Amino acid sequence: MNSLLNIINQPVLRKHIIISVIGLTLGNLLYYYFSTSGLEISVFKILEAIYASVFGVFLAYLMLWISQKLDQYIPWRNQLANRFISGIFLHFIVAYFLCVTLIQIYKSLTQDLALEFQFTNDLGLKLGIIFIIIAVLYTIIYFALYSYYTYASYQIESIKVERQQIDLQLRALKSQLSAHFLFNNLNAISELAHQDQKATEKYIRELAQIYNYSLKSYHSKLVPFNDELDLVKSYLEILKTRYGSVFKYEINITKDALASNIPALTLQMLVENAIKHNQMLSDSPLEISISNDKNQVIITNNITISPRSVQSFHIGIDNIKKRYKLLCNKPVIIEKTSHFIVKLPLII
Repeated sequence: MNSLLNIINQPVLRKHIIISVIGLTLGNLLYYYFSTSGLEISVFKILEAIYASVFGVFLAYLMLWISQKLDQYIPWRNQLANRFISGIFLHFIVAYFLCVTLIQIYKSLTQDLALEFQFTNDLGLKLGIIFIIIAVLYTIIYFALYSYYTYASYQIESIKVERQQIDLQLRALKSQLSAHFLFNNLNAISELAHQDQKATEKYIRELAQIYNYSLKSYHSKLVPFNDELDLVKSYLEILKTRYGSVFKYEINITKDALASNIPALTLQMLVENAIKHNQMLSDSPLEISISNDKNQVIITNNITISPRSVQSFHIGIDNIKKRYKLLCNKPVIIEKTSHFIVKLPLII
């Protein structure tokens, strides 16, 4: 019994059951109307009821097919009035003429008075009114169900996107709070403390600002570009203090770009990516440039010798691409020549 209920509860099978029940009901209601409209009744009532049921099920599937085709060519969202009117018109025309045609075919096949149908103006008018009512009711019900399932699907998809976004942001935060990142900075602080107390204090303040920003912004989908730029400036200052003359950076951002938005921690992740994949030598320093062009920010670094072993948390570029796709469906452009260039869209 439980296995039977599980089978019936499957969405596809449940849909077909509902359509079949509606079709059976529609067919038998039409047959009842013919039987009570002064028409001569055949002795083969069961057979006629079966034919009416088959007609009703066929009509139900046909109307569903028409609705699905209309959804493709005349979407509800963009053309509500046109979709509603065209749905009523097509359903009425198809149902009316299909019913009349099948009745005439049945009469010619039986060659008797079974389901006698004298198509008078009065009866034709009544039949037309019935199918108009059916077409209107069907279109209203279909629109209601379509709206409900569309809304439900949108909510489910929104939850999925939200979870993916949170997962990607947590991975970005993991990179910031990783033991490797903290260990390197503590070593740098330890070495710097014996050399320059003021520089050490500045280093600690910049590091604290990075952690504070990371903890506050990881749950945000978008952050002001100005705030993200302040974070990367602190991170670049830390790197400059740690590596000295073998590391250089330049920032040229126009004021109009500062009012835009950007996914949290993206700039820092790209700078970190450049550090991981390039060695810094006295004769080949690493140079990073951050600038903007129209509606995008451009992060550029020269390509030096690649380190032998690179520790990666499998985030970086892929993480940023996925977040942009989820947030605004805009591409992240990557170019690689003598320099590695990443172009990130600014989101208004």
